[in-house]
Amino acid sequence: MDQFEDPQEGIPLSAFVTYAEKLNLNLIQNMKLSELILDTRLFNRIPLPLQKKLNTINAIQKSSFLTCWFAEPRESVAMWSLYSNPDGVAVKIPFGKLTDQLQIEKTPFISAYYGGRVLYQNFSTIYKNTSDNKTGKVALRKDTSFQHESEFRFVVRTKDHHQNITGIDSLPLNLARLNIKVVCHPKMAAWKKKNIEHLLLAAGFTNAL
Repeated sequence: MDQFEDPQEGIPLSAFVTYAEKLNLNLIQNMKLSELILDTRLFNRIPLPLQKKLNTINAIQKSSFLTCWFAEPRESVAMWSLYSNPDGVAVKIPFGKLTDQLQIEKTPFISAYYGGRVLYQNFSTIYKNTSDNKTGKVALRKDTSFQHESEFRFVVRTKDHHQNITGIDSLPLNLARLNIKVVCHPKMAAWKKKNIEHLLLAAGFTNAL
């Protein structure tokens, strides 16, 4: 999670509250929490309680591994524009099929594996009315500016964030049971769609396009 675009991924609500308190008391510079997370030079210049919160954030981010899915019945022009191009495709899988098949091998260093929809909250005001802004899993919280992503996430937590882990593999998937559909970019040329159809047929995926 520490490699994601948004440095505020996985922040506990208590960290937002602590930051807001220090900001209101003029104990820290008037800067965004995301900027403070990214600027390690400021770490020793901020109050100790906030240092502890930043250490917690760092541990959560480095020990959380996510696979993210767009979970809506219709395609999104915004998502095609942001994450693809006219040569791109999306893989569409029924939710039940995916959750049945996507399993993680249990090892001693894995502490949790779960999935859930992302809750989008306004991070600039999340510290107000905190009872309304709690979420059970911090990996399932994002700022409202990312609401267009409409994510469902599968999350793996490891016990030790100091381990040099670059990723976690799932158990082998039975692709035949996933009922995979391939969706071509809306602006893809017709001859390219035909090529993809031939490739899918050659791989044994009938009616996948």
